[in-house]
Order: sequence, then C-alpha cells, then structure tokens
Amino acid sequence: MKLFQHIRKDLILTELKAKNKADALRRMILAFKDAGLIQNEKKLFRSIIAREKLMSTGIGEGLAVAHAASPEMQDMAIGVAILSQELDFQALDQKPVRVIMMIVVNNQRTDLSLKALAAVTRMANHTSLPKRLKRVSDSDKVLLIIQEIEGQIAHH
Repeated sequence: MKLFQHIRKDLILTELKAKNKADALRRMILAFKDAGLIQNEKKLFRSIIAREKLMSTGIGEGLAVAHAASPEMQDMAIGVAILSQELDFQALDQKPVRVIMMIVVNNQRTDLSLKALAAVTRMANHTSLPKRLKRVSDSDKVLLIIQEIEGQIAHH
C-alpha cells in the first residue's frame, strides 16, 4: 500500500497550533468534515479518543498515528498534521509529538487500516519521517517527502 495515494492535500495541516493532544485531533477531524468525508465529527472524535485511551498512538520519535473506523467514510483517507510546537502525546518513547498522521477507514474495511498502519510503521522504522516533516509548511512538499520515503523503503 502506498500511503501517499491516500493522503489528501485538503487533509494536510501545516504549522497547526494546538493546545493539547485532544485539540490537535479535533482540528484534524474538522479537516475531514470540511473535506466532505464525514458529517458527524463528534462521533469520529469519540472513536479516536477511545482508541487513544486504550493505548497512545504516539509511536515514537515525534510521530503519532491516530486511527479510527467510521461508517461515514467511503473507503480510507489519511490526514497529516505538522504541529507548530511539540505536544505531549503520552508516546511510547515518552518524547513529545510534532507530526500526527490520522487514518480513517470505513468500519467495514479495517483491513485497510491495518495495511496503512503497517506502511506507516515501516516508514517510521526506516526513516526520520518526523524530522524531515517537522519544518515543512507546504502540503505539496509533505506529499513529496512521504512519496520519496516510500520509494526508498520499496527498494530495500
């Protein structure tokens, strides 16, 4: 699975100012609503927060991968937020988060969620994705970096 093919430009938020983890996630979900992908942002927010309560999606090295399923989502879409300042995300490595990826899939297609999570994990393990993205303020550049990193992984 190529993540960059599912990342929508209108779901890329750069220099996002957020007070805390919940605020950042809420702002990302509003981008999904503004893009016409969901109608009920409160329901999706509850799903995302419920997942966070099970275990933080802060996977380390400044990256979090929030994810949830929604019956409103047709297939799958991925959003990316680059925060203006690091936030405490209760990450596994105890380091603050600067980049959040949000994967939202149709609740009948959880297989897509697993494939997307595996692809993000491969990227996180093979590259300094958060370091490369944390100063990017252009959505086209975000997509180019992710595409480039996925290409490098495919050749290893």
